[in-house]
Amino acid sequence: MHGIESAKVKPTPETAISFVPIAGRWSVQPDHVTYVGPQEGDGVPVGICVTSVGLADGTVTVRVQGGGGGESGRILLGYRSQGERYVMIGLGGHGFAYTIAELRPGIGWQALAYAGSGQSLMPDHWYGVRAETAGLGVRLFVDNVRVLEHVLKEQLVPGQVGLFAWGEASVRFAGLGITARPQTVFVVMQFSDQYSRVFGEIIRPVAAAFGLRAYHAGEIFGPGMILKDIVQGIADARVVVADITPANQNVFYELGYAHALGKPVILLAELGKDLPFDLRGYRVLFYETGDAGLRALEDGLRRHFEAIVHE
Repeated sequence: MHGIESAKVKPTPETAISFVPIAGRWSVQPDHVTYVGPQEGDGVPVGICVTSVGLADGTVTVRVQGGGGGESGRILLGYRSQGERYVMIGLGGHGFAYTIAELRPGIGWQALAYAGSGQSLMPDHWYGVRAETAGLGVRLFVDNVRVLEHVLKEQLVPGQVGLFAWGEASVRFAGLGITARPQTVFVVMQFSDQYSRVFGEIIRPVAAAFGLRAYHAGEIFGPGMILKDIVQGIADARVVVADITPANQNVFYELGYAHALGKPVILLAELGKDLPFDLRGYRVLFYETGDAGLRALEDGLRRHFEAIVHE
């Protein structure tokens, strides 16, 4: 997750995490949590145990034992209720060894990404499972090896972290750790002195006031393709801010990708700018470049962030 590694916060201590079973039979012990099996009369052998910790973007780690006999042991993200959408990331499910899946209300559980045969899982082995989430991006690591990555079609609503199990046999979980990261704002603009001032004096501090970290492609370091980093940055972002004042082809390309993903996008442009036809139907924050104009832009940007973050 480029651009946000330096913004990590300390993981939630496991001793501060409480567990509450929602579905299935569970045994909650000081050093581990076990899905014992389905409750009598349950139509499906599913286990859900939610925690006291909420998460938007961040990393969840846990060790899982079980899954070699068709059972599943996964991390649950975005839980709000049994009937609302949530995502499961981890071992087993749908006949595969590794799965990213989600509950679609009114439809059921659907696999989004998968790999390996479920028959290859060893029932007595403790697997290290790590789920990473940022914006639309979710990733699964097993024993420190990245095995799956997926871009969700819809932003995952922040919710509780939990444990998900499936099957008739027991599945054990231990060592749950949760590390939150600030959600990000990916900024798309042509960078010159004028626009760097808009970024540094207006966009970045306003985003920070809402607990968001604003950055742009020029702040992504390391090897690899720049375009791939930009695409991932847009997918991972909670909000995209685009200054469309200059007719910059790169800006319009990145803006189009953000719109295709359904990202919340805040458009900025200098007052008097003649917008392209395809963008005239969108709300645009027009601003003047003087001090008074930038203060007005700051106020307008705050209102947009408040509407997006609290929606």
